[in-house]
Amino acid sequence: MIKMTTGEKPTPQACRCVTRRRLIALSVLAAGSAHAQQAPKITKASKQLAGYIEKTPYATQTCVSCHFFIDPDDCEIVEGPVNPTGYCNYYTD
Repeated sequence: MIKMTTGEKPTPQACRCVTRRRLIALSVLAAGSAHAQQAPKITKASKQLAGYIEKTPYATQTCVSCHFFIDPDDCEIVEGPVNPTGYCNYYTD
């Protein structure tokens, strides 16, 4: 550790020492950033709640043309397999 006399400005070498205060601050920062990187858990809606039907009465609004559709038969927000020609209340193009 570098000793400084009174009134002397700290040098970059003097600031590199690891103190308890600095170690605690870095630990808290690392723990906070690790917690912030966790993705939020998304719960899918049931077919009944979404108003899902196997065959859509709307010619242009089908699951296959929806933003949330995952090929071949999955959906980001409705649970279970979905029919590409199906429809629900969450349709978004």
